[in-house]
Amino acid sequence: MDGEFWRNQLLFDLMPHWLEHVTDKEYGAFYMNLSREWKPIPPWDKVPAMISRQIFSFSTAYLLSGEEKYLEVAREAVDYLLEYGWDKKYGGWFGSLTQDGAPKDTVKGAASQLYSNVGLIRYYFVTGDEQALSHVLKSVEIQKTYAQDKEFDGYYVTLNRDLSVRDFVKAKHSHYGQGSIMPDLILATRDPEVLAFAEHLADLSIERMIDPEEGWILGYPIGFDQEWNHTPYIVEGKEGTYLGASSTAALFFLRLYHLTGKEIYLKHGMALGEKLCRYGWDTERGGWYSIVEKSPPYQPLGVQEIYWWIQIYGSLLQLQMYHVTQEDQYLNRFRKSELFYDRYFVDQKYGGVFKSVSPDGLLLGDGNKAEVWLTSYHQIEHAWLNYIYLNLYVNKRPVVLHFKLDGPKKYFVSPVDDPSVHIQEVRINGKLWDAFDAKERSIDLPDGKSLKVEVTLVGRS
Repeated sequence: MDGEFWRNQLLFDLMPHWLEHVTDKEYGAFYMNLSREWKPIPPWDKVPAMISRQIFSFSTAYLLSGEEKYLEVAREAVDYLLEYGWDKKYGGWFGSLTQDGAPKDTVKGAASQLYSNVGLIRYYFVTGDEQALSHVLKSVEIQKTYAQDKEFDGYYVTLNRDLSVRDFVKAKHSHYGQGSIMPDLILATRDPEVLAFAEHLADLSIERMIDPEEGWILGYPIGFDQEWNHTPYIVEGKEGTYLGASSTAALFFLRLYHLTGKEIYLKHGMALGEKLCRYGWDTERGGWYSIVEKSPPYQPLGVQEIYWWIQIYGSLLQLQMYHVTQEDQYLNRFRKSELFYDRYFVDQKYGGVFKSVSPDGLLLGDGNKAEVWLTSYHQIEHAWLNYIYLNLYVNKRPVVLHFKLDGPKKYFVSPVDDPSVHIQEVRINGKLWDAFDAKERSIDLPDGKSLKVEVTLVGRS
């Protein structure tokens, strides 16, 4: 329950392993696959979305520590990603590259586009790198235009290399899955067009993707057709719902509530969250299920695996719900969820975090530290947000962040959606600086290059 526990986990238990083992010094960027013992293993392809997720982690480590070693790794990976991952002919991010950086999978899937942006947004937030931001904004514009269904509204999941529509499926990653990046992009830029797009995605998700009878959100792993007809997700002969989809959407809606003040997002975020707490959580052992029946009695379906990211999002959701209600039930659920995570997901022998365990906490699979879609990202995001939310929302303690910025320019420096969080103090190159707007959470920087900026944020008392 102490934010410093999570900051220490990020900086001293997790990042040293990634810093030592994930960088590919021969071919550039990162290894995509690491064994449980942190040994690089095949396949050797590069995946831009996973490179960007690692950039997120190294940038976040700098944000919390101010240690240049993390920013150096992030900077080199950004250079690699912009050089090889971006399609210079048509625009958009490649799905995968060969080991030496040549395009391999050139399909432009929504998930690849989203997560190729996530690290660049965090890197821009820390450094103000306009080149990184420009690629993100171009990518978002591609989704807004080329992927849009102008007849029935909504956004398709998959484009061809030339940005023509590959199929007419609409799903999580092209709608509420954008919650992984949109709030952070809004906070970093305060761009009203980005905010309007995020609201449109959320509104479509609420209108079209929430089951009208049961209230779960649909769209993963089975999507919708062009006219918004949903194909049932059948597991062992019964229709199921994938709970990671609902937790993703609930977090998106609650974050958007803070950014807009619109009650509709609070209403739907809390409704999804309450349903997850009631039927998606193992009250006895503390794990978050992945699949349950879509209809009563909402029993777990299939061979149950507790996945790391679903466990993490279940916990983060409790802090968000506590913040808007101030009800201790959410903190109690958070505590029990995190005890399960710390006891069973953290690899006590080799360090790092496992992908999945049984409801009893037994390791499932080989325990590899990295593979496609399994990187440092979720575990670092988890520790980062726990530090931020526990300090600001629960324990009423300050948060200290580190930036490396060029001036003169105005920068927004809050990673927290709630506008009640404000700047308490700013130091530039170790000296107090008073040219900031505490409520807007912005700084007017003096002329200079690579200014070391330290920001202290505080929440409402």
